[in-house]
Amino acid sequence: MLELGALHGDVMRVCEIGPGSGRYLDKVVQVCHPTSYEIYETAGEWRKWLVTTYKVTANATDGVSLASTPTGSVDLVHCHKVLQGLPIFDVCNYFKEMMRVLTDSGTIVFDLLTEGCMSKPYLQRWMAQPNSWIMSMVSKQFVIEYFTGEDFGLVGNFFITMKPGITEYFVFRLRTNA
Repeated sequence: MLELGALHGDVMRVCEIGPGSGRYLDKVVQVCHPTSYEIYETAGEWRKWLVTTYKVTANATDGVSLASTPTGSVDLVHCHKVLQGLPIFDVCNYFKEMMRVLTDSGTIVFDLLTEGCMSKPYLQRWMAQPNSWIMSMVSKQFVIEYFTGEDFGLVGNFFITMKPGITEYFVFRLRTNA
């Protein structure tokens, strides 16, 4: 995220979907020092802990929207290891919502399981997991076409470990700012 320019001093308002333990929240706060940080977290204990520890605003969540966040109000909207656990139409709703809440100069960052994450060894590892929480895989081409069709440009993408396999990250900005 840092190398692709998603984190910088002009990031004042942040919205994170599913921060869980706050692993990424903590890093974003350390680098950007935002004046406002909103979260959408479904786990009550994590939500309480994050609000107490980081003084973030916890919005009510319905698992498909960013309804409490005004249109065009955040500089960075991001989520990590969340979308893989959702049905594809919920993923697409979140895509729409991420675009809606973003400022004209903002950045969207998220990860998904794509075909690049499903080489035979990784697929075998995923399939060996009992009761895997993974519900969807989305093609890289679909993701790029979805965002470019809404005038967003792909700033970059990369893979990171997500045991037992890998996940692909995407960073998007409006084309005029990509």
